[in-house]
Amino acid sequence: MKWWVFILLPFSLLAQETYVNCDSITPQNYQVDFDADKVYYWGISGGTITYINDNSITIQWPNEVGTYVISAYTTRFGCEGDTSYHEVKIEDCPYLQLFIPNSFTPNGDNHNETFYVHGADKEEIKSFVIYNRWGEIIHEVSDNTPWNGKNSQIGVYSYSVRTHNQHFTGTVHLIR
Repeated sequence: MKWWVFILLPFSLLAQETYVNCDSITPQNYQVDFDADKVYYWGISGGTITYINDNSITIQWPNEVGTYVISAYTTRFGCEGDTSYHEVKIEDCPYLQLFIPNSFTPNGDNHNETFYVHGADKEEIKSFVIYNRWGEIIHEVSDNTPWNGKNSQIGVYSYSVRTHNQHFTGTVHLIR
């Protein structure tokens, strides 16, 4: 005859969870089993506790990549009781949120006057280069400074956009 012993720790959640920092992470709620005779103590290795009430806690995790730990332990009648740990991983966003238009109209009407990269990750741009049809560089910056198309003819231009880990190329139409 075989005996199986299961030890149930107070966390009623998975041992690990993972988020990506593509957007702000919403505050997360955590709860352990409740016992009126226990006193609950919480600890976190990162983030901010926004709410705490005995056996439940709400945490706002940071957007920084890393591994963070929640710990919960209890005491009952002055004696140390259950202790549990829960790991939360924040991973880097696997893709950039960028939008690169295919045309712009620098004609003085105050609409669509410049060409630049749009999107949540536009600040990640490390190199932004515009080439004319002969391959000559006519606009080169190390950020997302817009190209205004001044002194350039109507036509198709090539662009190269580099971020810390990706490279985008394509064409843009200058229309007046």
